[in-house]
Amino acid sequence: MERRGEFRASPAVLRQHLAEGEGYADIARRYAVGENAVRYRCRRLGLRELVNGKAPNEAALRMALAMSDVSIKRIAQVFGVEARTIWVAARRYGLPTDERGREALRDAR
Repeated sequence: MERRGEFRASPAVLRQHLAEGEGYADIARRYAVGENAVRYRCRRLGLRELVNGKAPNEAALRMALAMSDVSIKRIAQVFGVEARTIWVAARRYGLPTDERGREALRDAR
């Protein structure tokens, strides 16, 4: 019996979203459900839990942001954190996240 408002996306679809670097909040917005519903479904299916890792240090983040052809989502995925964590850390260190600023970082090396 399906509970009221239960999120029922297939494992293949959820794996694809997670592989593309989407977080639970992104998936929840896409399907108009709560973030906890997506998290619960992923746990029940044995899919990976997003790690609430720590933001990278300034030197590592500076080097990653200098690669202007790599997206913020991909950088976050490599460090095992949400994209929002990368944005906040960049702001804290005073590093640019826009395209022009990231190109300036690359040229300054």
